[in-house]
Amino acid sequence: MIQKRISVPLVMSSLFGGLVGFGIGEILLHRLSGELAEWLLVGLYIGQFAFFVGLFCLIAEMISPKLNGMGWRQRYAGFSWKMLVPATFVMLGIAGLLFQLLYGSTFQRAAGSDSIVMLLDTSGSMRDTDPDDQLFAAAADLIGRMDHDMRVAVITFQDDARVLQPMVSLGDPAAREAVLQKLRDHEAPGGGTNIEAALQRALELVQDPASGAGNSTVVLMSDGYSSVNMGRALPPYQEQQIPIHTVGMSQVSADGTNLLKQIAAETGGTYTDVVNTQQLSAAFGQIYELNRQERNLLTERTGADSGRMLYAVERVAFVTVIGALLGLALGLIFDNKFIAKSFSIGGAVAGVLAGLVLEAGFASAALPDFVLRMLADLLLALVLALWSVSVSAPASGQASDRGSFSRRRYAPAQSLDAGSSGSKRFH
Repeated sequence: MIQKRISVPLVMSSLFGGLVGFGIGEILLHRLSGELAEWLLVGLYIGQFAFFVGLFCLIAEMISPKLNGMGWRQRYAGFSWKMLVPATFVMLGIAGLLFQLLYGSTFQRAAGSDSIVMLLDTSGSMRDTDPDDQLFAAAADLIGRMDHDMRVAVITFQDDARVLQPMVSLGDPAAREAVLQKLRDHEAPGGGTNIEAALQRALELVQDPASGAGNSTVVLMSDGYSSVNMGRALPPYQEQQIPIHTVGMSQVSADGTNLLKQIAAETGGTYTDVVNTQQLSAAFGQIYELNRQERNLLTERTGADSGRMLYAVERVAFVTVIGALLGLALGLIFDNKFIAKSFSIGGAVAGVLAGLVLEAGFASAALPDFVLRMLADLLLALVLALWSVSVSAPASGQASDRGSFSRRRYAPAQSLDAGSSGSKRFH
């Protein structure tokens, strides 16, 4: 006779463990974000979350061994304690960091880049638009704050375009200072606005093997309009997936604004409108932060990747596998094939629900990120534990050691109490 049972203490303990794991995970995200690599931070978050769920489930079963039986508690609980850390923190932590590496990998075309080409308008109209020279001050401020692993180039344009600063790595402080000095010594405004020449010069620079430009982004700022042959200027950017982020002043030139919007839209970039040049520093900063944003399993996607279905499906799939692995971890802890099978299925269901909560919540922005993570964590812990109702156990008198991972057998059935018949060991 096959029995089905549910352990209320295990359900409540799993929920409590999930809450503890969520709280510690949020502390890790708050204190170590930006200091640890994203893949390592996500691995730590998921690993410790799994550990606390496993820990409190084990404690609940020690107190009330409804799934494994009294014989397990008397003879084999020691094995469960030995398996706790390897089955939860180690296995789930490694899975989490691997999934984050895949999810945030650059070969999936991340929104960020390691090279930025700045195209700065020095046409005659900038004398009136930018009398205090805020454009170059904003560019200098951005370059001064860029990460050390970035490369940057600066092109100025009026009637034609010229390279003020070839592509250079900012890892060397002296090189960074040299770029800033060139921005301070830039040419005076004058002439017309030749945006197409600037785009062509930027493309030549990015395509030059000697420049060392890798995954590149172009930032274009202009206050005016010029004739641009879109069919000639933009296809190379589209083919090489080089986004052009544009910054303009709609109050100065409506035609120029429409042109910049079109350039950004057709290359996967963004358009930012500023009222005056004093806002340029903030605009450049926002573009840079957007450009450097990495995809993270636990946070909202931003930029060009925010609405892509591929990454939505990936997030849900990875969280589903994490849920299934968490169920498998419980089976390993309890040394029981049937618990592993049942909880793996329950964990997968819980993972689907948790992944959908994260994806839909981040997309709608209706709730703060930490609230969405809490809901996802608690869903994982609750639905997984509730699946204990489908754990099949042998009726009284049937062998209790079949199914053990560790290939160890209980003592003869008559020497065990009646509760031991609820456990099947791996064999």
